[in-house]
Amino acid sequence: MSVRDVALVPYSLRFRHPWPSADGPRDLREGAILLLDEEEGATGFGDTAPWPGFGTETLASSQAALALAAKFLVGLSADSYLEAIGQLPRLAPVAASPAARYAIDLALHDLAAQRAGVPIARLLGGERALSQVSVNATIPRLDEKKTVQAATSAVERGAKTIKVKVGGAALGDDVARVASLRGAVGPEIAIRLDANQAWSEAEAIEALGALAAFDLEYVEQPVAAENLEGLARVRAKTGVPIAADEAVRDAETARRILALGAADVIILKPMVLGGLHASLRVAALVREWGKEVVVTSLLESPVGRAGALHLAAALGPSRHAHGVSTGLRFTSEQSGEDFDAVGSVPVPSTPGLGVEFTAGARAAAVRLAPAEREVS
Repeated sequence: MSVRDVALVPYSLRFRHPWPSADGPRDLREGAILLLDEEEGATGFGDTAPWPGFGTETLASSQAALALAAKFLVGLSADSYLEAIGQLPRLAPVAASPAARYAIDLALHDLAAQRAGVPIARLLGGERALSQVSVNATIPRLDEKKTVQAATSAVERGAKTIKVKVGGAALGDDVARVASLRGAVGPEIAIRLDANQAWSEAEAIEALGALAAFDLEYVEQPVAAENLEGLARVRAKTGVPIAADEAVRDAETARRILALGAADVIILKPMVLGGLHASLRVAALVREWGKEVVVTSLLESPVGRAGALHLAAALGPSRHAHGVSTGLRFTSEQSGEDFDAVGSVPVPSTPGLGVEFTAGARAAAVRLAPAEREVS
């Protein structure tokens, strides 16, 4: 029992509204699905989809890394899938590409969980794994009226946590949006803000001072990712709970953030951290420091988002909603999965990842020519 073939299926998803990033608004989300086909017919699915603002890798470089990694993957035996995941940070073709490592990590976890007859969440988390995960609703940088409309619609459909994009506009506009939002949804709904590194340190202190009156759950990444000392000062001077997002690249950056007292919450993006295995290591570190984690997707395909959902479920109960239901941000989806919901999302209960892949989508697969298996 071993991996017989490796292939990639490119995808492109269009946002309903331009999505903010460190490099400006994005209209499209592009990536590729990794297929690992076993000799016996099972397939493991992964996803590679680097995002601007999270490192320097590109989709092309991650795909190139995966093509080279085919040498490692073809012929890999079933009893060594989980061991192989631990080797990925040292495997030359994918060492510099967290997105490529996530694709391989997820596909191998998918195959291992199928063989074990359990969902990935149960494989990772055992009995503590959740069957349902609380999720936030995310609102992009819309005007005040549309922000309120989107939030009230989400609350009517069951959302208990609203995440609002801020920054990139006049502070008065953001204050008006959040004030109207709080007035519309009432005190029981959690409101978290995401600035996506939009402010300087001084601007962040001013903005959070003005926004703190609206009982915020936390504010994600108010300053530049590399300015960890500044993030700590913003947290200390404003008293507003801070979540580190773009600043979290690996276990070492998470450790530095925690040591500086720069964040109350660490955001785990498995696409950025290099897989489910690496994300669990960071989560364990954060909990050792007495802080909390929130899992979010990186706006990937249903395959990538399902991986983040399984990770959130494997971590067990949390007082914070996770950001893993983001498919509603796109105009169309190639999935009939019900894990793009509002409020809470059921975790797939079938063995493995639990995502179906249509024959039509598979027809677009680009086979990564296998060579003799090599281990670095």
